[in-house]
Amino acid sequence: MKMRKYIYVAMSATMLLACGDSETGTVVIDEPDSEIVVVETQETEERVEKTQMVFRTIPSPLETASLFQNAGSGYNAGITNPVENVRDYATNIKQSLNLGIYGADLSFANIFDQTQESMLYMNCAKILAEALGVTSAFDIATMRRMESNMNNRDSLMVLINDAFWITDAHMKENGQEHLSVLIIAGGWIEGLYLGSTSLDKDNPNQALMQRIADQKYSLNNLVDLLNTYQNDGVLELTDKLKALQLVYNKIEVKNGKTTVSKNSGVATIGGGNVLIFEPETIVEITTTIQKIRDEIIS
Repeated sequence: MKMRKYIYVAMSATMLLACGDSETGTVVIDEPDSEIVVVETQETEERVEKTQMVFRTIPSPLETASLFQNAGSGYNAGITNPVENVRDYATNIKQSLNLGIYGADLSFANIFDQTQESMLYMNCAKILAEALGVTSAFDIATMRRMESNMNNRDSLMVLINDAFWITDAHMKENGQEHLSVLIIAGGWIEGLYLGSTSLDKDNPNQALMQRIADQKYSLNNLVDLLNTYQNDGVLELTDKLKALQLVYNKIEVKNGKTTVSKNSGVATIGGGNVLIFEPETIVEITTTIQKIRDEIIS
């Protein structure tokens, strides 16, 4: 069966820092002359559905930037993955995870209009994409377009996402879908890490705690997606995220009326669900995600 190429947003490495509304769930590349054969299986459909679910609870770049600013936080270059690490990632597993991480760092710098840092992380993403055999994602023409749009945040974000979608398509077409899901996971982990580092553990900001708590849903969907793969690198990461999931399970989900317990935080989610959590749980989440992230970038 032939059909036009549909690239599902299976790897927006911007994660917490990426466009996340449901309208961007699919991107259609209308190229009649480049039709490919798509093998539709129940497993493929399940993965597509789970992938889309991962992104439905991810806030947009402007939402996240506004949240950081309202919490009194600005851009902090010291919390991103050092650019000098990029040459240390020698395996496909490490390259994929850190491509997602550098993609999130690139978006983080872009959100706060950090032109020089954006260029550095764009180059890191290019190096890792090429190491994975994807030369077209950050080719000379694309890099020039990115450079010329460095002062146009929205246009640059589109170009960044396009580059990662090209990488995703390449992985799928070459039987490396498990690497694509690792890029998804790396970006999500870095996004949560970047957001959680802004939390003042002694005087935690309520809005920021709520945003971190919201990721309970994204994490559950991400683990569900990872569970559909049996590759060693994916299984190892899945175990790490299941440990994080145990912490998130301390957050109670209730329907309907908001209930506030002593010293608790409450996050209202679409559909009437309410998350009830203790600040200590959010602090534990920040500690756990930092450990996972540090293991990935080391």
